Amino acid sequence: MLLPDTPFLHLFVPRGAVAVEGTGALGAGDGARYTAVGGQRVTATEPAEILVWEMHATLTERD
Repeated sequence: MLLPDTPFLHLFVPRGAVAVEGTGALGAGDGARYTAVGGQRVTATEPAEILVWEMHATLTERD
């Protein structure tokens, strides 16, 4: 699977283990945050689930 190309992305592994291109191995309970990157390949190294949050907006400061 390829991660989407997005301004902000959070990857969480609730179960199993994966290898993420450019990041390395992530196991159950691990997470990673990415800014302005995308297209990294995620490969399960054992049966796994991943959750991916794709975000396009930043927080803005209010008066």
